[in-house]
Amino acid sequence: MTTQMKETTPRIPDTWFELIEKIYDLRPVKTKKAYHQAMQALRAMMRLQPRNKDQSDYLKSLSVLIGEYESKACQIEISSDPVENLKFLLKENNLTASDLGRMLGDRSLGSRLLSGGRSLSKNHIRVLSERFRVSPALFI
Repeated sequence: MTTQMKETTPRIPDTWFELIEKIYDLRPVKTKKAYHQAMQALRAMMRLQPRNKDQSDYLKSLSVLIGEYESKACQIEISSDPVENLKFLLKENNLTASDLGRMLGDRSLGSRLLSGGRSLSKNHIRVLSERFRVSPALFI
């Protein structure tokens, strides 16, 4: 049984059994690799319009499995140190100190904030909480 959908697959199967066999086997998502495969299948299913009952049920089931994985695997360890929280968010988003500085309006500001040479202002906190979609409390 295949657990990965090939991007070149021209047609989404119509029946529940074919969906499980050819798109993604509906099992709990436990690894990053399985998560990426499930997300690929989810995107393919979401593009399909209209969907029959089996396809709709499959999409709902797949969404639940992905949601369960995300709720367990994507929890962040919140520190009481705002700079550590900021470093974590930068790392998770593949951003550098320069990227941080540009985000806040001054390229050199990023390294000063991360080294502790400068504190976050209210405006910095507002920008960061909007950019990363997190509570401003993470930076206080």
